[in-house]
Amino acid sequence: MANTLFEAKASWAGGLKLNLESRQHKWAIDEPEFLGGTDLGANPVEHLLGGLAACVGVLVSVFAPAHKVELKDYQVFAEGDLDLDGFQGLSDVRPGFSEIRYRVNIESDSPKSNIDALLAHINKVCPVKDSLSGVPVLNKQEVVAG
Repeated sequence: MANTLFEAKASWAGGLKLNLESRQHKWAIDEPEFLGGTDLGANPVEHLLGGLAACVGVLVSVFAPAHKVELKDYQVFAEGDLDLDGFQGLSDVRPGFSEIRYRVNIESDSPKSNIDALLAHINKVCPVKDSLSGVPVLNKQEVVAG
């Protein structure tokens, strides 16, 4: 398959709330009250973690049959350490996550070796995990005056 362009658009909705759109899907992003928001949606870093968890989860479902893993149930947990002083400019620490971790809990009667092979494959091919490993992020700045 050729390169496929995916897009998202964020539109200001007042305060710290943004309305997001991607294809026909719409959702809100906001900050928690302790960061000045109204808590009407998960914040951007929570969405980033959710994107990782969801990508890993989709891949569990996609690749389980190829690895002979019969799924009864599964959950993916993602978490990351973020020093809030970084993006607030209060200290000289990086503004992003210092570490992100995920784990997958799979309920299955399949052999552990099959589950381990499935998880190793996912760790290798997850596009969101790969993107978090250092893909260039370019700022294509446009300023609209008026």
